[in-house]
Amino acid sequence: GLGDVYKRQLVREPIPASDADVVPIWQLRRQREDWLASRGIDQWRPGEVPAATIQEQVDRVEWYVLRDESVIAGLRILWSDPDFWGPDDGGSIYVHGLMVDLRRAGEGLGSELLEWAARLGGQHGKARLRLDSALTNPGLTRYYERLGFTPKGQRQVGDLFEVILWERPV
Repeated sequence: GLGDVYKRQLVREPIPASDADVVPIWQLRRQREDWLASRGIDQWRPGEVPAATIQEQVDRVEWYVLRDESVIAGLRILWSDPDFWGPDDGGSIYVHGLMVDLRRAGEGLGSELLEWAARLGGQHGKARLRLDSALTNPGLTRYYERLGFTPKGQRQVGDLFEVILWERPV
């Protein structure tokens, strides 16, 4: 309806996370870890990322968030990703940790964040937006395919799950 059209015009850009966002980001991550585990998806394991790790990432200005009363969505932006993609080619922006509060699922916030990341990459002269997803998560595979990402291979990263490497032009 008209309300939806109006909402779509009020697209907000994420902002760099502050120290006050560390616990809300961690809580959002835990919500998503538990949700995945409850569906038997081996991706983010419950409790695997401590708040201290998120604090370090916030200190490096990697986390960007959308807030209403609290953090409702977020993602990490990296300018190189050797652990997943090998040596940086200089032409890519990388996204990790994309997540949306389950209470806000279905509003398109995830795709808005990815569009924002692509624009950010373009502003920094990057040609490609890259990310990864667990091979064991077919729903996420379909999601990234719908958003125009192309699989660029698979990789086992440490003792984590095997991932699909995804890429799309910015």
